[in-house]
Amino acid sequence: MQTGIAVITVPLNEWEEMKTNLTSIAKSLHEMKTIGQKEMLTPKEAMEMLKCSRNTFQSYVDKGFFSVIKMKSEKYSKVLIKRADISYFIESRA
Repeated sequence: MQTGIAVITVPLNEWEEMKTNLTSIAKSLHEMKTIGQKEMLTPKEAMEMLKCSRNTFQSYVDKGFFSVIKMKSEKYSKVLIKRADISYFIESRA
């Protein structure tokens, strides 16, 4: 049995598309794992899951690791984050 290294050239745009597709598949799998759990989290709940501070969480949002959903009403606005996104982020960093 031979083992070796193969070098494959893939155009950058195709590579980026594959990475996007794989990320989407991974997030979908995390969504399936969280069925029966609360789908959307408050920033506080997300920080508890991530075990991080408010500043670190905001840094993650600013860097685009999480997209937040802003719910506005007459009295206040509420920010929510998908549990599957947090779960995917945790597992991808492990």
